[in-house]
Amino acid sequence: MEKLKETIAITIVEALEQDFIDKKYSLDLDSKNCLGMMKSDVINTNLKKKFNSERYIVHKFNRYAWEGRFIIDLETKSLISITSISNLNHVPKVKGRKIPHYMQTILHCLNEEVKSNQQMSFEGFEEFDSEVYEEDFEKILSGLDVNFNEFTYYVVAYDFKSNKVVDMNWYLLGSGFNIAEETSMMELVKPDFMDLTTSQEIIDEQDKSINEQSRPGKGVKLGLKEEVLKKEG
Repeated sequence: MEKLKETIAITIVEALEQDFIDKKYSLDLDSKNCLGMMKSDVINTNLKKKFNSERYIVHKFNRYAWEGRFIIDLETKSLISITSISNLNHVPKVKGRKIPHYMQTILHCLNEEVKSNQQMSFEGFEEFDSEVYEEDFEKILSGLDVNFNEFTYYVVAYDFKSNKVVDMNWYLLGSGFNIAEETSMMELVKPDFMDLTTSQEIIDEQDKSINEQSRPGKGVKLGLKEEVLKKEG
């Protein structure tokens, strides 16, 4: 499971801090309305590249015109989705839904027996009948030859500010969006090599500047100065 978490964490950071930024600046857009959705598109593209072994399935599903992705780990029997922390906080607050949110459906069908802390919770959803959840579950995961009876659903949520991933957590939630586990994933991401190189270059330049400032003036060599004085005397 730790290797799975690390691969997801690295994939998100590379997608947002490298690929997304490259695409954002290369487009040279006057308005940037598409960038919010583009982050998830870049992450989804990178997931397809990274999770390409027989152990994993990157499953595509639709909600109207929106496309989502699940990572299915057949070995650990885990189903994982990725979203922003702000979206994870926002989604349960939406009232008057005609169909469940996809997270709500998956939580109800896979995590109903997860013991969670009632004092730590995202705001709860409006509930639907069990039949609604089951039908929606079948639609979301249609086309897969996988028995999900023993699977557990996890959510990875990130916070992206000033072109950096500043927070990222792994959540195990109960069916009512109560938090059973919350684990930071930031320690799984190694420091960026370019950042380390740039920092070292700055340090080297500062050291060089200090050495040059503290170096004694060139002046006239002592032996040469004595010769001049003898000739003048």
